[in-house]
Amino acid sequence: MKKIILLMAFVATSLFADLNWVKYSAAIKQAKAENKIVMVMLSKQGCPACEYMKDIVFESENVMKEFNKHFIAVYIDIHDDYIPNGLTFIGTPTFHFLSKYETKIDRIDGGVNAKTFIDKLKELEVKH
Repeated sequence: MKKIILLMAFVATSLFADLNWVKYSAAIKQAKAENKIVMVMLSKQGCPACEYMKDIVFESENVMKEFNKHFIAVYIDIHDDYIPNGLTFIGTPTFHFLSKYETKIDRIDGGVNAKTFIDKLKELEVKH
């Protein structure tokens, strides 16, 4: 059983190699220290749009360049992980963007292409 869990952790880590995914509580602390926005991705295994975001959009150099300037990433599996209060979803993926004070700034429901995601990041930077 431990080997399976370790293998799953390794696979998950390799899927998210370009983003530094952190736990929710650590993200809030980091956001306060660095004055950044927290992006929480609510996801689940077997979600095609989630895989598209991870494998295509988050692999885009332009997305990563923009993201790493002002954002901190949190990944939450809706079936396996605790979902902080107020972070709702109808489907996956759902992206919540939060201030360092855990105030909701915006959200994206569903998968989007790299250009749309970059445009949203830039819009959020201005709001921040």
